[in-house]
Amino acid sequence: MQRRKFIAGMGSLAAAGAAGLGTGAFTTVEADRSVSVEVADDASAFLMFDPGLKSSTNDVFASYEDGLLVLDFAETEVGGQGVNRNAVLQFDQVFKLVTRGTQAVNIWFEHDLPGVTFYRFDPDSNSLDGPENAKIGLANGGHMKIGVEIDTTVPEFDGVDELDGTVTIHVSAEDPTGSD
Repeated sequence: MQRRKFIAGMGSLAAAGAAGLGTGAFTTVEADRSVSVEVADDASAFLMFDPGLKSSTNDVFASYEDGLLVLDFAETEVGGQGVNRNAVLQFDQVFKLVTRGTQAVNIWFEHDLPGVTFYRFDPDSNSLDGPENAKIGLANGGHMKIGVEIDTTVPEFDGVDELDGTVTIHVSAEDPTGSD
């Protein structure tokens, strides 16, 4: 009989120890794991940037440079040398975003380019600038045509001959507005 009590006591002690470990009661852990990450150009990544829209003449403003999407509104093959001063220009369907991940995602743009707005080319042509304007729930395998509006009437364009900058495209499975 005593032997059974002893074994039962050890079982309780082991369970209590396991519960302590399960709650994160350790100081440090070091564990090696195998990880495989493949880096791809914009043309073949999980979020693909496609400048070659067959249905648009504005795709001439988008191209790949060193595997990355580049937008250039500086000149055209037929002699155009840039955007008009004191004007608002919209370039529909400049490039296309295609999701190739495993779940629906939310997409929005951030940049510090004055007078520039990225928008979805759809019946509503909604802005994609900032998390409050995110396209919510773009399905896996889905695509979205992107347009660019350039407003040279904003004060920051006074006396400026060239605008250069970087755009960050955010892609997240979580709702950026926090209303999940």
